[in-house]
Amino acid sequence: MRSLHRTLAPLLALSLLPLAACSTSSDTDSDTTDDNATAAPGCPPATSGTVAHDPTAILKYGSVPASSLDPIRMVEANEITVLQTIFDPLVKLDANDQPIPGLATEWSVVEDNVMEFKLRDGVVFSDGTPFDAEAVRFNIDRAMNDEESNIKGDLANVQAVEVVDDLTVRFELDPPNPAAFPIVLSDRPGLMASPTAVQAAGSSTAFSDAPVGAGPYAVDGPWYAREKVSVRAWDGYWNAQERLLGGIDFIETSTDASLGALQAGDLDVQYIEDDKVAAACADDRLRVMSSSTNEVRALLINQAMEPFDDVRVRQALQYALNREAITEALTDGRSEAATQWFPEGSVPYSPELADAYPYDPDRARELLAEAGYPDGVTFTAEIGGTFTAYVRMGELVQAQLEQAGFTMDLQLIDPAQMLARLYGTADSPPQIAAAPLAMAPARSPSSRFRERFFEDGRYNPSGETIPGLRDLVVQADAAVDPDERADLLRQAATLVSEEAAAGVPLFFVAGHTAMGAHVGGVQRGSTRSNMIFDGLYITEGRVPVG
Repeated sequence: MRSLHRTLAPLLALSLLPLAACSTSSDTDSDTTDDNATAAPGCPPATSGTVAHDPTAILKYGSVPASSLDPIRMVEANEITVLQTIFDPLVKLDANDQPIPGLATEWSVVEDNVMEFKLRDGVVFSDGTPFDAEAVRFNIDRAMNDEESNIKGDLANVQAVEVVDDLTVRFELDPPNPAAFPIVLSDRPGLMASPTAVQAAGSSTAFSDAPVGAGPYAVDGPWYAREKVSVRAWDGYWNAQERLLGGIDFIETSTDASLGALQAGDLDVQYIEDDKVAAACADDRLRVMSSSTNEVRALLINQAMEPFDDVRVRQALQYALNREAITEALTDGRSEAATQWFPEGSVPYSPELADAYPYDPDRARELLAEAGYPDGVTFTAEIGGTFTAYVRMGELVQAQLEQAGFTMDLQLIDPAQMLARLYGTADSPPQIAAAPLAMAPARSPSSRFRERFFEDGRYNPSGETIPGLRDLVVQADAAVDPDERADLLRQAATLVSEEAAAGVPLFFVAGHTAMGAHVGGVQRGSTRSNMIFDGLYITEGRVPVG
C-alpha cells in the first residue's frame, strides 16, 4: 500500500500560492542555524550563523489572541495561530503550505472513497490521556455532531470513521476528496483535543476555558479573550526536540502600535503592515521577512441584501474601484492588486478573468441605471473603529465609489460587534450589507469556495450559492489528475466572477514578520492567521543571530 503523499504527490504539489520566503533549517540539539532566511524586499539581507538558543525563553508575540480555544467552535479565523500551539493536527503544512506528517505519519487511498491514516505511536495529551485511533474518532465525531460545533461543513463528506486498530483509522468519504482531505485535517477538524478533558468539561465553553491538546505547549493559567493567552512547554510532548522555546505569550497589539512595541522590546515577533516595513528595515535591532499570501483585502458584501441582491449592482461595484491605485496607496507597492479571489500563480487563477472588470466608473453608472438606480445608490458599511488599516481602506473605497454613483456611509463601531453584525450569529442574522475587511488565508482552493461561496459557508452572510458552483468544487476535490482539477477550479472561479459574488477583491496581503535580531528560525513572512512557531527560537543572552 502506498502513502497518499507519494502516490498523489503531483496533485498535492498544486499549492494555492508558492511562498516567497525560504524555510529555515535548524540544529535542534544545542545550536540553531539560519541558512535560508529571506529578507523583505528592499531590506538588508537576513543575518545567518550558528548560535545557541535558550530553551527556557518566553517569546512575546503580538496578535489578537483568541475568543475561543476550542477547535470546533470558531469565533475568529486568527485563533488558529494560538490553537496550533496547544493542539497538534493530524496533518501539518510546511512553509510552502504542503501537507506533511503530523500526528498522522502517512495516509493512503485504499479504495476509491476510503482513505486510511496511520497514527504516530507513543503520543499523549498534556493531561496524560493516550492519543490513538479512538481519540481521532472521538474528535471527528465531535466536530461533525456536537451542537456547539460550527465547523461541521468542513467534514460534510465524511460518512463514517472506522477504527482499524490502535494506530490506524479510516475515513469513508462521499464524495471522495483525496487531494483536499489531508489539508482539511491540517485545519481545525484535524486539531486533536483530549477526550478525557472534553468529557470532563461538559461543554465547548468550559473546555475552551481550560483546553487540553497534544501540541508543543499547554495553556498556563487563565486566559483573556482578545487580550492575552500564555502557553508553556510541558514534559512528555512527543516532538520536544523541535520545540525550541519555553513558552509564548500572545499579547493583543494593534497594528498601529506593533512597530513601537518591537522597538521597545515589549514584543519579540509581530506581523506588521506594508507601511511599516521600511521603518522596521531601517532599525538594525530588527529583521523582517516577507512572503506572498492569499489573504485578500476586500469590500465584502451580503448579496442577499439590497442593493446587492441585483447582479448588475454587484457588477457595477466591480467596475467602480481602481484596485491598482488602492493597492499602491495602501501597501507602498508591496502587495499584488486583486482581479479575482485567487492570486496569480495559484491553481484557480484564470488569466481570462484578469481584465473582466477594468476600472470604468462610467460603465458602473450605466449598470446602476439598468438596475433601476439612475441617480445612484446608497448603502451602509461598517468597520471596527480601531482597525486603522481597514478604516483607511474604507475611506479610499468610499471616495472612489462616489465617482461611480455609489454613496457608501462608512460607520465605525466597536470591533467586538463588527464580525457578528456582518456574518450573523446563531441567535441573530446579519445586520449590515458591506464591510471593508479581509478574507483570511485559505489553506486550499476548495476551502475558500466552501467558506465564502457555499450557502452553508461560515463566512457567507448571504446564505446563497451560485448554481453549479458546488458541483464544480466537489468534482475538483475528487479529481486525481492535476490538470483536470485545475480546470474545474478555474471554472468555479469564473462562475464567482460572473456573479460578482461576495464583494470586490482589492489586493492580496503580503505577510511581513518583523522580529528582534535575537529571534531565529522564522520560516516565512506571515499574517495574523498563518504564523509558524515550529523551529522558532530566542538566542542565549538575546544576542543577535549571526
